[in-house]
Amino acid sequence: MQSQQIWTTGYVAWQEFTQQHPELGYKPGRNNFNNFLRLHRNTLKQADAIRLAKRQFWIAHKDRFCSVAFDCATGVLPKP
Repeated sequence: MQSQQIWTTGYVAWQEFTQQHPELGYKPGRNNFNNFLRLHRNTLKQADAIRLAKRQFWIAHKDRFCSVAFDCATGVLPKP
């Protein structure tokens, strides 16, 4: 059960990311999350920060998503 508690929906993780890092200028919202994924989906997947669930929607790792998204947004390659 513990592994389930570290995952949330991608949208919720995006909301938390935009709140934690207002200095980056990203806005909350599903469209903004999808736009961010267009550029950084592969990097987030490789870092196991996001996964596609049921081939329909993204789930995000609560600890990894914000740090990897920050690295992506600031042009730094995330650490494996």
